Amino acid sequence: MQANKAKEQVRLRIALMIGALIVACFMVADFSLLPSEMHQIYLYDRVFVQIPIILITMVLSFWRHFSRYRAYILTALLVALTYSNYWIIWICWREYQFAFPYEGTILYAFYCVFALGIPFRFAITSAVLNVIGFVVVMWFAPAYGDRMTISVGFVAASLFTCSYAKYRLDRSLLLLKQTNDRLTKLSKFDPLSDLLNRRALRNQSESLLAYAKRHNVSIAVIMLDLDDFKEYNDHFGHQQGDEAIRQQSAILRGIFKRETDIIGRYGGEEFVVVLSDVNEEQLEQNCQKILQGWEDANLAHAPNAARSFISCSIGAVITNTPSDASIDSLIGIADKALYKAKDNGKACYELTEL
Repeated sequence: MQANKAKEQVRLRIALMIGALIVACFMVADFSLLPSEMHQIYLYDRVFVQIPIILITMVLSFWRHFSRYRAYILTALLVALTYSNYWIIWICWREYQFAFPYEGTILYAFYCVFALGIPFRFAITSAVLNVIGFVVVMWFAPAYGDRMTISVGFVAASLFTCSYAKYRLDRSLLLLKQTNDRLTKLSKFDPLSDLLNRRALRNQSESLLAYAKRHNVSIAVIMLDLDDFKEYNDHFGHQQGDEAIRQQSAILRGIFKRETDIIGRYGGEEFVVVLSDVNEEQLEQNCQKILQGWEDANLAHAPNAARSFISCSIGAVITNTPSDASIDSLIGIADKALYKAKDNGKACYELTEL
């Protein structure tokens, strides 16, 4: 996240430098159009007002709170540049009867909104302020004569078109982000239990095992499945079976709350939990809590099930020498312990220590 913010700040500074360069290029072009007596006032506006405003914004981009106030600062930049241009229009007409072009107003808007990334609501606010400013300038300095009305209309239409285009762009980007977030979740999470799916479970478990090896801490795997789940499904239907899967998910999430705890649906009614930096006593306590969770739920089982309420069987393995282990081997050992728990009457756990 921080790396992305840093890259975005660099891109913004580059855009600001390009903006300053564009202003400088237009200075060369404008000098060829302006009467010589206006060069000094024009140079003052560009060199001592507009370019410093851009440079001040660039300096502010190094402020540690810049990201929080970015939209406000960039909107202020846009309005300041635009009103600086209005001042030139005013002076050129009032002092020299010269109609200075207003197209810079539109260029500033499009560049700040799209190149610098001003959000829609700030873009529309700046558009309103800039249109009001242009109307006031035209009222007191009607530089464009009989074209004044169409000039005001053109500036207003351009600025509001810019704002609407930004709205459509922001909306499209938001929908794209939401779609990507959903796809990311679907690629990592099981939609029924809302736990990690098998692939994501394996990937994160490999990372946790690597951490355990680096820091020489224990690693443990718990594997469990619901007892007589086929009988439950056959008797109550698959919708109730889905509810039982969700209940198992809720029990696990209520027990394993550390950031490093990994919980996933391994397949069907099977679940896997991978833990690091725990001891055998803690692991046993966790297994007991899982069994207690089902006792507290007290969901009636099918008539032909081994027990009257839904339960689960648990196989667990722990090792204090993770350097000798692999995720596949630990899951395999936990699976064997799980079957041993099934053979011992179900609704219990079997623990293996390596």
